[in-house]
Amino acid sequence: MEVIATGILAFVSSNIDDIFLLMLFFGDRNFKPREIILGQFVGIGALIGISLVLSLIGLVIGKTYIGLLGLLPVYLGIKGVVRLLSKEPPDEDEHPTKKKGNRSNAWVVSGVTIANGGDNVGIYVPLFATLAWPQKITVVSIFFMMTAVWCLVARYLSRHPLMAKTIDKYGHVVTPFVLIALGIYILNEGDVLSLLST
Repeated sequence: MEVIATGILAFVSSNIDDIFLLMLFFGDRNFKPREIILGQFVGIGALIGISLVLSLIGLVIGKTYIGLLGLLPVYLGIKGVVRLLSKEPPDEDEHPTKKKGNRSNAWVVSGVTIANGGDNVGIYVPLFATLAWPQKITVVSIFFMMTAVWCLVARYLSRHPLMAKTIDKYGHVVTPFVLIALGIYILNEGDVLSLLST
């Protein structure tokens, strides 16, 4: 029970901000639910894999290198702002080529999840380093179950009448700026901005 509680607390403490990001993705008509869910699972899976490897070989990624991941949401946010300024319609992919866009949407979600995963790695590495393999497997299983719960909660909140109406109306406008702010925060937390200013 202690391992289960620890796994749940570790996931919740490192993924609270993901609820808001997932709500925005679910409220964006450019993204289908299956793309968001796939992207989130790929992103969380990558963070778990990285953390397991680092805990096994005893390496610690420099804070600055993790901070550089903040460039991804900044790029995606700027791209979104450019789309807004060019008044490009939000639903431009209603063509036979949509299949290709689906894959890229899933990669966008997973990319944002990984870029926002510095705190995940920081929590998961020391946790995995202290656990035996049976406990590691239990915690990883909990992380994936909690990822499903996170997606369900975000999906539900995004479909709440008032919430859905607000997200549908303003989500595509707000999302790029949220991504830029998130990227700047990650860069700052990784001391990348202070490094560049010196």
